[in-house]
Amino acid sequence: MSRTIERARAKVAGALLVVAIGAAAALPSGAQTIGELADAQRLKQQSEIAKLRREAAAAEILLAAPSKQAEPVKLSEEEIKAIARKRAEASRPKIVLHSLYARNGVWIAELAEGQRLALALVGMNLYGQRIVAIDQRGVHLSKACTAADVREKARCGNRTLNVGEAI
Repeated sequence: MSRTIERARAKVAGALLVVAIGAAAALPSGAQTIGELADAQRLKQQSEIAKLRREAAAAEILLAAPSKQAEPVKLSEEEIKAIARKRAEASRPKIVLHSLYARNGVWIAELAEGQRLALALVGMNLYGQRIVAIDQRGVHLSKACTAADVREKARCGNRTLNVGEAI
């Protein structure tokens, strides 16, 4: 890596020397004045130097970056079970409160799971959460908090499912 950096630095120094020699040479057929030649040489020099600096910077970054081998992470049995539980929860089909309306003074909630629709009834369990009430605000769910729920910061207690929300 350091050889690459040294080569890039040598190229930058060489480019400066070549530009200085080129400016002293005779005018090319397209250039009409020494000023035009100097401008052309300056542009060429700047592009060459910029390219070489980019190469040198890339080489320095590669040299400075330590190669880290990922150490295997050791997980406890509880952590493995929690990860598996979270993956299972994420992969299960979501139940969404599709609509909420009143008919004959009774609030009715329609739940959607994929392409299926179902009516929600008080007392139903949805993934461990019990429907305790249905009113104009939404479907009220309740889940008893266990020590595992508190430890994993899982949703427990009472919550209201509004239209469009998923469990």
